[in-house]
Amino acid sequence: MTNDPFEPFLDLKERPEIAREFNIEAGWRFALARRALFAELDALSHLNHTTFLRYFEDARIGYMMHHGLSAPGPDSTGCVLARLEADYKQPIFYDERLVITVRAAKIGNTSISLEYGAWSAEKGLACQSTSLLVLVVTTSGEKERIPDAMRTSISAFEGREY
Repeated sequence: MTNDPFEPFLDLKERPEIAREFNIEAGWRFALARRALFAELDALSHLNHTTFLRYFEDARIGYMMHHGLSAPGPDSTGCVLARLEADYKQPIFYDERLVITVRAAKIGNTSISLEYGAWSAEKGLACQSTSLLVLVVTTSGEKERIPDAMRTSISAFEGREY
């Protein structure tokens, strides 16, 4: 995405070896790498279910900012999470490496549906999720139209029209 060594996001189009190693299905491009930390485990010694949701949140905010959403602030446009669903497929244990992916499924007038995946090199897809985001004016909470520039950016990045 940039040449910044601290840039947390990966473009799988530019890093196909990562997609191969983690058995990531075709059609995913925006990603970030994570490693299961001890503090993220639950009483059963596997990654707590809420941790996947935090990983997806990090990916979601990065994806939206990559496509023009302003940084969070009191006078900015924000995203409200209207719906979230998750399907847990495989347990993840301490120190396992994951690649978290996100992509747009549908763009409406004021909302965007996103899809997520958490991929393990050893196990494949560990968790998948969908969400519905609504763009709002932070100060008033009023819905805001998806900017044409954001729609165009996502379409160009994903290689399809929305």
